[in-house]
Amino acid sequence: MTASQIRTLLIYNRLCRADTPLNVANTIRPALLSDLIKGESASVVALDDTAEGVVIAQRLRDLGFVPGATCEVVARMSPGGDPMAVRVAGSTFALRRREAGVIAVQRHTLADDARAPLPQP
Repeated sequence: MTASQIRTLLIYNRLCRADTPLNVANTIRPALLSDLIKGESASVVALDDTAEGVVIAQRLRDLGFVPGATCEVVARMSPGGDPMAVRVAGSTFALRRREAGVIAVQRHTLADDARAPLPQP
């Protein structure tokens, strides 16, 4: 398990209620928004608002990155994919990997995307 995966699970476990069941056998585990590739979509699970990320987390909440919001990685710049363009609540934002690393997300499967309503023009 990588350091990023460990950090993601710690954020997820710390911010979720204790009575929320976490299905460890489930192949869809929480990830950081910074781990997603171009074209992937996910739902925001939590934001890491520890001492080092409290200002960033509050700004991201103001932009619409709140638990339950659906986001999609629209583009990743090179080299290294930093910054990345992310669409949430109908708006697109450029985030650095450090900022995207504050957001814990649940990746969508193809089945989830197929059930989602089509966006209206």
